[in-house]
Amino acid sequence: MRKSAKKPTVGAAGKGASGWPCALLVGTTRRKRRGPRGAAGRVSLVFQFAARRRKTMRPEGLRQSDRVTFRMPVEASWYGSGGVAVKQTAQTLLVSRNGGVLRLPEKLSTGQAITLRRQNEGDDWKTTRARIVAEIDHEPDGFLYAIAILEPRSDFWDIEFPSPQKADEAIARLLMECSFCQRREVAYLNELELKSFEARKCVARLCKICDAPSIWIEAQSEIPNPEDSPSKPPVQPHVYPRRNRARVKARVLACIRRRGFQEEVIVCEDLSKGGISFRSRNQYPEGCRLEVAVPFTPGAGAIFVPIRIVFSQPIPAAGLFRHGAAYIKPPVDMGD
Repeated sequence: MRKSAKKPTVGAAGKGASGWPCALLVGTTRRKRRGPRGAAGRVSLVFQFAARRRKTMRPEGLRQSDRVTFRMPVEASWYGSGGVAVKQTAQTLLVSRNGGVLRLPEKLSTGQAITLRRQNEGDDWKTTRARIVAEIDHEPDGFLYAIAILEPRSDFWDIEFPSPQKADEAIARLLMECSFCQRREVAYLNELELKSFEARKCVARLCKICDAPSIWIEAQSEIPNPEDSPSKPPVQPHVYPRRNRARVKARVLACIRRRGFQEEVIVCEDLSKGGISFRSRNQYPEGCRLEVAVPFTPGAGAIFVPIRIVFSQPIPAAGLFRHGAAYIKPPVDMGD
């Protein structure tokens, strides 16, 4: 008698309503090599787990938090070739809830696991595990790396990052700190808070740590940036274009960032929940995507958010260009 090939039969679908791995009931029928004609085959039932999992991939470009320009010293350690332990002092350039950008003097490969340590007060140290995501650039002072924190709940930076979806009512973003407990937080400012900060350089807000109202000031980087200059661009007279949104007439500094170009400090003419209007020495074409930090103070933590240029008009008498820009809202993250 010819040996029959194994023929699996699926008895139950392996996909549950939740999308997590489900059991498959697989039946395999085998006939005996010798035996009376018509003998029943031997059937074995085996449970197998199908690796069918709903992949909750985040859309490309979706930010889980704002990215803050902030410089602080950290200690980075890892195991090099031959299992030799290496420890170096690094510096942050950007921080976010689950990662950041580090400057390190050592050349590292993508995927390299590292351990980060930063000192709080006294002998209190915070430690977290991270991974090198990509090498961004190579500067004379070292290499710039994008890193991902593998323990996002560790609150390694001691900065509270609200969800970007909570910024619908905000017209400005600042990294602020409580003047009592020094707790740092990304603050979304409304019109009244922005006017208060513009006049007094502080805002009255509720502190979750102090559990009481307190005075909040703009947080300063722990390491000064030598490129920062206290000089301010000349103040230009107000020119308000036609608009269909209520805007705040606030004369505040902002910083424009464009890939491949030097950052530019500009003066905003007005702000709204949907965008800003500003003047610049450079002309940005309509539809161009940039990043803006508003308000902006040299040496302080800046929060850059994406914008799109809506209109660009030359001002020949002043040798400047007037621009209108709309904030690019992040897509809704159903996982939050």
